[in-house]
Amino acid sequence: MVRRRVVSELMKPAPLVLHPGATVRQAQRQLARHKVNEAPVLDGAGRVLGVVTAQELMRCSSERPSALETGSFYSDESEYAELGSLPDDPGETPVGEVMEMRVAKVAPDTGVAIAANILRERGLQRLLVVDRGRLVGVLSALDLLRVVEEVC
Repeated sequence: MVRRRVVSELMKPAPLVLHPGATVRQAQRQLARHKVNEAPVLDGAGRVLGVVTAQELMRCSSERPSALETGSFYSDESEYAELGSLPDDPGETPVGEVMEMRVAKVAPDTGVAIAANILRERGLQRLLVVDRGRLVGVLSALDLLRVVEEVC
């Protein structure tokens, strides 16, 4: 008989995290240094604001949307000031502007079967583990393979 396992037993407890003011370039360096493909973005109190992925960072650093693409139209001089505030270098864009705000979260005491189901149903690679509003870890699909190893 296999005992019931919970997310806190398998999660990585100290994941790489970013702050919303970090630039795209800084985030790319951090992801590469830690050899991960995404990182949660937290506010100063440790609450999850979103997630930023290496793919999104690459897209952002390689293109700068035009006024037409963003739906912005400029009709007088004062409106051009807004255009001038955009960074010339897309790598200087804050990650808070490019992060995905829809994030899948579970509690540390969530069963691994439930976590596996969430990952499979939503086509995700990882879940953020949150306790009382604060990030405490990350559970990846690969982490769940430890349970499979134990059973087989």
